[in-house]
Amino acid sequence: MRIAVYTNILRVHVLARRCAAYMEEPEVRVCAVDGMDRWEEMRAAADLHLFLWMGTGLDNDFLKQASRDLQKRRMLHLIVVDNAEHDKVTYGFSEEQIQRTWAYFRYDGEANMCNLFRWLGREFGGLSCTAEPPTPLAWNGVYHPAWAGDPEDIAGYLGVHYVEGRPTVGVIFYRSEWITGDFTYHTALIRAIEAEGMNAVAVFSNAYRDARVESPTLMEAIEKYFCRDGALYVDVIISTMKFSLKAGGTRPEDLYALGVPVLEAYTVLASKEEWERSPAGLDPMEVSMSVAMPEFDGVIHAVPIAAKVRDEAGEVSYAPLDERMERMARKARKWAALRHKPNAEKKVAIVFHNYPATNANIGSAAGLDSPESVLSLLRAMERAGYVMEEIPESSKAFMKLLTDHATNDRRFMTTEQAKSADGQLTAAQYGAFFTELPEQVRTQLERDWGDAPGDVFNYDGTLLIPGTLNGNIFITVQPPRGFGEDPGKLLHSPDAAPTHHYIGYYHWLRDIWQADAVIHVGTHGSLEWLPGKSTALSNRCWPDVSLGDLPDIYPYWITIVGEGIQAKRRGAACLISHLSPPMELAGEFEEIGELEQALDEYVHFRAAQPDNIEAAQELVREKAAACHFEGEIDEGDSFDDYADALHNYVTDLKNMQIRTGLHILGRAPAGEALIDFLCALVRMEHGGEKSLVRLVAEQSGYDYEELLTHSERMTADGMTYGRKLDAVETDMRALISFLAAHDYAPEAVARAMELPVIAGSSEEMHAAFAHALHEVVEDMVPRLRRTEGEITETLRALTGRYIEPSPAGAPTTNGVDVLPTGRNFYGLDPRCMPTPAAWEYGKQLGDALIEQYISDEGRYPEAVGIVFWAGSNMRSHGQCIAELFYLMGVRPVWRRPSQRVCGLEIIPLAELQRPRIDVTARISGLFRDAVPNAIRWVDQAVRMVRDLDESDEENYVRKHVLSDTAWLKEQGETQESAWERASVRIFGDPPGVYGAGVADLLESKAWETLDDLAAVYTRFSGTAYGGDGMARAYDPEVFQRRMAGLDVTVKNEDTRETHMFSSDDYNAYHGGMIATVRALTGKAPRSYTGDSSDRQRIVLRSVAEEAARLFRGEAMNPKFIEGMKKHGYKGASDLANYLAHSYQWDATSAVMKDWMYEGYARKYVLDAGMQEWMQEVNPWALHRMAETLLEAQQRGLWNASQETLDELRSLYLSIEGDLEERAEGSI
Repeated sequence: MRIAVYTNILRVHVLARRCAAYMEEPEVRVCAVDGMDRWEEMRAAADLHLFLWMGTGLDNDFLKQASRDLQKRRMLHLIVVDNAEHDKVTYGFSEEQIQRTWAYFRYDGEANMCNLFRWLGREFGGLSCTAEPPTPLAWNGVYHPAWAGDPEDIAGYLGVHYVEGRPTVGVIFYRSEWITGDFTYHTALIRAIEAEGMNAVAVFSNAYRDARVESPTLMEAIEKYFCRDGALYVDVIISTMKFSLKAGGTRPEDLYALGVPVLEAYTVLASKEEWERSPAGLDPMEVSMSVAMPEFDGVIHAVPIAAKVRDEAGEVSYAPLDERMERMARKARKWAALRHKPNAEKKVAIVFHNYPATNANIGSAAGLDSPESVLSLLRAMERAGYVMEEIPESSKAFMKLLTDHATNDRRFMTTEQAKSADGQLTAAQYGAFFTELPEQVRTQLERDWGDAPGDVFNYDGTLLIPGTLNGNIFITVQPPRGFGEDPGKLLHSPDAAPTHHYIGYYHWLRDIWQADAVIHVGTHGSLEWLPGKSTALSNRCWPDVSLGDLPDIYPYWITIVGEGIQAKRRGAACLISHLSPPMELAGEFEEIGELEQALDEYVHFRAAQPDNIEAAQELVREKAAACHFEGEIDEGDSFDDYADALHNYVTDLKNMQIRTGLHILGRAPAGEALIDFLCALVRMEHGGEKSLVRLVAEQSGYDYEELLTHSERMTADGMTYGRKLDAVETDMRALISFLAAHDYAPEAVARAMELPVIAGSSEEMHAAFAHALHEVVEDMVPRLRRTEGEITETLRALTGRYIEPSPAGAPTTNGVDVLPTGRNFYGLDPRCMPTPAAWEYGKQLGDALIEQYISDEGRYPEAVGIVFWAGSNMRSHGQCIAELFYLMGVRPVWRRPSQRVCGLEIIPLAELQRPRIDVTARISGLFRDAVPNAIRWVDQAVRMVRDLDESDEENYVRKHVLSDTAWLKEQGETQESAWERASVRIFGDPPGVYGAGVADLLESKAWETLDDLAAVYTRFSGTAYGGDGMARAYDPEVFQRRMAGLDVTVKNEDTRETHMFSSDDYNAYHGGMIATVRALTGKAPRSYTGDSSDRQRIVLRSVAEEAARLFRGEAMNPKFIEGMKKHGYKGASDLANYLAHSYQWDATSAVMKDWMYEGYARKYVLDAGMQEWMQEVNPWALHRMAETLLEAQQRGLWNASQETLDELRSLYLSIEGDLEERAEGSI
């Protein structure tokens, strides 16, 4: 009797091989699972085929093909899938035999495995061997190398291995590892924990409960072994389990009630040598199961602690990574210490981000009033017993305190500030630290920044640590990354190390001042973007070198998903999500309001007095000219067409969501601000239900889309659709205001249903309104009122407690499921992108791009360049990936019911009804790390389309691959090499590098022409990526050929909470691409931005149109400006950044007009009231604005009037003189 065993489970493989080694009969052969290549040989070599599988279910190519073949041949076989009761296929097994096989399998262990084989031999082969029935083993228990007692006797174990008063670390690992009996890495981890003076309680368990064999849950094991008399005695848990524990019934709310943080340690599926060489750290499968999925449980990422080894006999096990194991134990000790040390004794470093590194930008956190937020946090900390000398009365006093001390802005730092800096790292202290660093780290530091301690922030042999010491709280500013010190590194060394000063700064916080924890304030800093592995960092990765074992608590904007995930994975951060800034509709104001009034009059004259319309036409032209619409709005065939286009533009502008301030940590929207936030939420459709604004429109007899897109039309009572839309918004707000007047009590909904806007509605509409209003009072408002959790959960994290996980996304787009804030958010399983819904949105975006290009150019685009960001794809579930597939004429195939992408299929040309468009993706470094699966599918899509037998007119991908192959062969490439290089359509950062370089270059001012921008963009973007998600090579020639051939560039946005002027990243990636095309070809490509913020109305605009829309609707809007002014220093800083980002876009993409610069100059800089305010709250920001405008003029981007130029120069010199006088004696 010959039995063949097939398995993808390491434990089963090990146990089966052991049994096979000493069993005489039956003959057992453990077969390698490597597809169907050797299937005929394997099938012929056995009488019975047993498949013991895990994870994929029966929807697996190997299982499906093997099953079909065995069924066809009527050969004995059984396929069973672990944890999938219905996933089984058999021929020749009765139900009773299946259940007995399953019991052996699930009870596990070497004895059960051997008895399974003996029983199968006796049952199906007629052998006379004896087989014991399935015998249960311990489902969970404790392990220690010096514990020989009963693994379930926790009381006995603690009596020997527990020392009262020491911190205690609980370790959870798979029961399967206990079954196989190889405890090499477990022993090393226990020893490392004990070496740090802590107790270790290592517990094995299954991750999930199997009801068929009545195995307990993991949570039951945690409560059994980590609690005594119902009370938790463990201070921190280290989990080595993969996937999400939710699948096994371990709920986050149970972990929250338990209150113990969970640190995720990785057991790497590669060898130590492979892991050390890998720039990714983990392969795409591991990223999903070891990183992304555990995030659903609220874990804090730690380090890899073990790697695979294979002995001479082929047995696979895990060997400890000794240095990482020690780091793991130290991290656990630091988190455990937070539970034991009294708050009065804790030292906490609060780190403001500072990019660009000037006094104008301290606290550069997107969407957050960081100074006011930290004041709120300090007040809460003082109430909780943290020691500080004083708390400034206001953010103005706070920022004065900070800038009176050492900062990153050396232009305005005095000698006295340097001498009296609260933080100083001596050369001797740094030298001692430096000598302990790994050799590779020391070598790179000295290569990039000279001998230790370097020159950066070196004052008389001492490295200055910016900040102010306030009792046990050090309020500090994150040091600059280093590119500003040497912009040449942007072109030559994008992977340059951070400066000596940078890592010395964190060394001082951690080891000299001895901080217990660090709080990085807001979105985002530079630590998590330093070079190194993508995940599973080593001690040679710069985030790990810098942060070390410090607990990192990170309040982060809930909308900025991808960057937050980066902070989790590379900065070991415990995220505390915070709410988005307040938003309102732009509304009508100033010249825009006057233009709309003129358009309304024109429409009325057109309908009622067409013979007297000339004066109305002239007024429209006059008001349109005042708004600078010349050449921007297509005049069409008649003035009516022009007026209608203007009308629709103004209506769209009025109804765009704009920011009207900044968020303050822990401060829930209240009063009118809460009404505004709720109005923003109910404008969007959530969960398939109609939005409230659409319901109000329908109740009044109109379609919301018609009102929005045909605002020039007239209602029966003589009102334009645009004004009717205003009325709809007013009625919707009245409903929310009514609920507010009744404190959002659920019973107020019934009374609201009697209001005129709803009264008399149909039964269906009545139910829809009731549902929408109940959602407001029972779901939205309670979630928003819990915003104080942003502060309370930050304090909870500082006491070493578990923080509940949550999904992430833009509340106004992704819905209220991401609320309340104050939680440790996660992203999306990358295997699911794009989802079926995202596929539909991607198709709409693709169609819109093609239609717009045909309208602009009269033909199909042949080549498109698209920017892929991780965050926007996580929020939209992969709409940009879907758009690329659709443009190429490929669709995803999903595995059900998991909805994971499992393949691609070609869309026939007959169905597509157009050519296949060639698309090149510029992926961000974060996309490379977080969504490696998508890289594989994109590469596969390119190859599938490339290989189709279609003409050049039908298939632009194949057309360009063929032409590029010929071009490369002319340069001496072989056919094979040329074909491969010509087929690359995914380009990104070099391994371990992040960013596009362009923002840093623009900020440094160390550029002259578009060629300089293109050179840096190419250096950061020219690395080719292949189907394994890994970098192939730096290939600037092919990258630039792809850029030079682009007809279109596009980047999609899925939310209005951020936009192209929100940060310099948008311009760095998309603007950098445009600049590169302009530099290479001498002309600009068509460049678009897709807007899917309203999933019911996907819109495409040109980059120039979007820039003008944002400038008119937000930048010049009094609502926006006054909203920012409420936030003092930070508001001024963000206004200066808004202007800087506008200028930077102009440098790359020529999107700014003279009148726009003039608007900034007059409204932001030269207005007497603004000047007075900014001089009071942030004179550095006013200095930056004047400097930016003058640079735009000097570079020929702005043809400023002489009067404006003279005023700017005079102001700039005056401010500079004041600041220099303030910093007299600067270093």
